[in-house]
Amino acid sequence: MLLKLPSVFLVKSNIVIKILAISIVSLMFNHEVYAQYASKEPNPFHKKYHDSLKNRDYPYTFPLLAKKAYKRGFDIPFTYGVSTAYYSQVQDVNIKRTLIGFNDSEQVDLSGFIKFGTVESSTEAFTIRPDMWVFPFLNVYTIFGVGNSSTAVPLVRPVDFSTIQHFNVTSFGFGFTFAGGFGPVFFVVDNNFNFANVDALVEPVPARNLDIRLGHNFVNPRRADRGIAVWFGAFNQNIKGDTNGSINIADLFPNGAGELQDNFIGRLEEWADGLPLAQKVIANQIIDRVDDYLNGVDVSDSTITYKLDKELAKRWNMVFGAQYQHNKHWQLRTEIGTFGKRTSFLIMLNYRFESIFKKK
Repeated sequence: MLLKLPSVFLVKSNIVIKILAISIVSLMFNHEVYAQYASKEPNPFHKKYHDSLKNRDYPYTFPLLAKKAYKRGFDIPFTYGVSTAYYSQVQDVNIKRTLIGFNDSEQVDLSGFIKFGTVESSTEAFTIRPDMWVFPFLNVYTIFGVGNSSTAVPLVRPVDFSTIQHFNVTSFGFGFTFAGGFGPVFFVVDNNFNFANVDALVEPVPARNLDIRLGHNFVNPRRADRGIAVWFGAFNQNIKGDTNGSINIADLFPNGAGELQDNFIGRLEEWADGLPLAQKVIANQIIDRVDDYLNGVDVSDSTITYKLDKELAKRWNMVFGAQYQHNKHWQLRTEIGTFGKRTSFLIMLNYRFESIFKKK
């Protein structure tokens, strides 16, 4: 990728691109939909089943109001659940402002001297989600995730150049879901908060996710606890606008210095001479330490700090999903996201069990 490109730009581009890629991989570990809800199915084949619910002496504390719901013939999900999911997502991110510093120096704004194209972030994640129905209409949950992310960063000024960086990510989140239905038609409103730990960032990056869905539940005509639900809706994601982090000089060259052209330090110094004074000071400090590194000097004490202001290219996109419920214990669901500047895929297996805390 470095052939035929001026070395002065390549070195500076590699620094900024590496920093950008590190800062964007914190978003995609919490997008899960919950499709179950309290239902009252009028199918005459299910009359015996719902009559048994009305006559049931519900002995557990949670969900609260469950006994009243059963008495009215409503069927509600089992209280506790554990789900495991695979989730992948690709979305565009815009970089609005880039500040760079060296070690403990004050950061300077380089936004006016570089321009980026559309930054694309891709993530694969595996999550575990324990949840609990507090009321027949309110579910609360936590999400734990591990995965990896890659970020493609194109530089369009001062030269055309792009790179892809890869990172490991862990995350923790929590949220709540409101769900209800009118016969076979159901609605879901889900809101959650997630904190992603990227191995190259100073602190976790928070994100908020909002799901709004409307669907239809097709119950098995002969078995009331089995069926397929389908839905469509909208997904909104909002992330923290600024990211702080740092990177060691040595980490700027994952493939070594063999690809760099001759006299690139001199060309880099020539480029830095055209910068304003504050930017020139920081650039020259970085150039000097890059020169030391390429000459075999230990630069483990040399760190570039950065702050980025970023935003998602589009916060909203459409989602379409389906769930097969084998019984009240086991459900398998899948969902795709499309339109907007985000695409996603989810597949999740959920196991539920009834409350273990009986009323005294």
